[in-house]
Amino acid sequence: MLSQRLQRFFIITLVFLLFLTIASGIFAYQVSPLRDPNFQPNSANGGSLIPWMKGVTEGHWSSGANVLAFLVSTNLTLISWQQGIFSQGYNKWLRFILITITSIMFFVFFWIIFMLHLLSQWLVD
Repeated sequence: MLSQRLQRFFIITLVFLLFLTIASGIFAYQVSPLRDPNFQPNSANGGSLIPWMKGVTEGHWSSGANVLAFLVSTNLTLISWQQGIFSQGYNKWLRFILITITSIMFFVFFWIIFMLHLLSQWLVD
């Protein structure tokens, strides 16, 4: 019973994180300097040109991408673990190594995608 509740919780948080990811992507698109017709690409002036967004630096954007990639990768790893993917005849050390490698691979994958989106919007350079 606890296992079913955990599985349901992980899936609900995954749906929430996917909505948050989509909303973050749309927000980054909307505040991108590419929306300004006077913006000159390749001028080393990344970041939003909207006045109320001037305080948001490239570090904030990359930190947000790191946190979001970590949350999504951790959630997907927990869902995989809950489904029993890592418990099919492995000893505990091999299972730990598989879970760790899977989590790192998910993180790297999502971090690259999120950073490519920020780079394409000229929010980081």
